Amino acid sequence: MPSSPPPRLALIACRVLETELAHFLPQAPHVVRTEFLDVGLHDRPGFLHTALAAALARAEDDPAVEAVALVYGVCGLGTMGLRPARCPLVLPRAHDCLTLFLGSKERYADIMRRTPDVYWYTPGWNRARRVPGPDREAALRSEYTKKFGVEDAEALIAMERASFFEHGRAVYTDFGLPDSAAEKAYAQTCATWLGWPCEEQPGDSSLLRALLAGEWDAERFLVVPPGQQTAFSADTRVVKAVATGLGAACEPSPLASPSSALLPPEPCPPPATVPVVS
Repeated sequence: MPSSPPPRLALIACRVLETELAHFLPQAPHVVRTEFLDVGLHDRPGFLHTALAAALARAEDDPAVEAVALVYGVCGLGTMGLRPARCPLVLPRAHDCLTLFLGSKERYADIMRRTPDVYWYTPGWNRARRVPGPDREAALRSEYTKKFGVEDAEALIAMERASFFEHGRAVYTDFGLPDSAAEKAYAQTCATWLGWPCEEQPGDSSLLRALLAGEWDAERFLVVPPGQQTAFSADTRVVKAVATGLGAACEPSPLASPSSALLPPEPCPPPATVPVVS
């Protein structure tokens, strides 16, 4: 436990983790502000960065906020180059949200090294129907047909299928929350449709809970002080803080999640600020 009470915290989170955060936030009464951003921003890291910078500014404008936490990983470098002006900015040392589901960057790295052909399924990505499967393909076919006609739509669907050829198995993970059985069954349905085996990795919520609790040890978290900015680190640190103006590292992440690969662009609604009632 922290030696002193955690700071009054603002969360900026991807909506893909909304259900999980709703479950754990009652244990974190010091979280005074929560803002969720649309899942579709992952398709365009530049748009994600712009949305995150704006959300950070809104959080720092709130006088009740003493620190800001990102419930994100590197996410295609969309979280890099963020510059807190008033409050410390905290983020997990994670390539993407799979690290938050698995509990550590080490566990994620080990699984990806042993089975690099996996495609990850989680409850939030399943509910958004943004994972490979019959529902995603049907939605894309309808959208493409309206925009481009039948022939071009089928060509685009073929390209969509080809983008998943490097994967050969589905892996599902969650925290065992009440909707787990339905989302696990959906992952199995998608895997069967693709002709893949479906495996399960048990989730570990310790990293997410530590982020919410303010237990920010340097091994698992980066705390960026005002006047510095986030940057990618091409080593086991994953992220680092650098002086403002140096720019974010732009090397591609060696462990980029297949769950974020080649998702079709879509318009994103304005972010919603959700007050947390303790």
